[in-house]
Amino acid sequence: MMIIDAEVVRRFLAALGTALSEGDVARVTRSWEVPSLVLSDEGVIAVSDTNEIEAFFAGAIQWYRARGLVSTRPEIQSIETLGARLCSVDVRWLAFDAEGAEKTSERSRYILRIDDDDNLRIRVALTLTLPGSGSPLPVSSAPQGSA
Repeated sequence: MMIIDAEVVRRFLAALGTALSEGDVARVTRSWEVPSLVLSDEGVIAVSDTNEIEAFFAGAIQWYRARGLVSTRPEIQSIETLGARLCSVDVRWLAFDAEGAEKTSERSRYILRIDDDDNLRIRVALTLTLPGSGSPLPVSSAPQGSA
């Protein structure tokens, strides 16, 4: 069985970035395992079919291209091992124009899982929208239930 480590995650996300940049929707779709979940402030999408993933990314790639953004590259911010087959990764996706200038970025958190065929795949995607999102919240030391 594959072992999750930083290099495996880095290669997975680099390949995803290349597929997105090349508009290779089939390869992007293969990076997901279904069922999966997409979470954002706007709502929750339960994804049960790879056709949904394919349609979403086909539209997203067109949307980015229409704004002059032609490539993306992941910048890993943190990786946390959650189990033998699971990890959480925070990524800043840098978006570039045709001249290679960085124009924008967005942040995501993924729960990645090694599937039964020993492939790392996305199971949960979460859009991080607020500055500082992804940072731990302070935990109160006060006893629970006391007044």
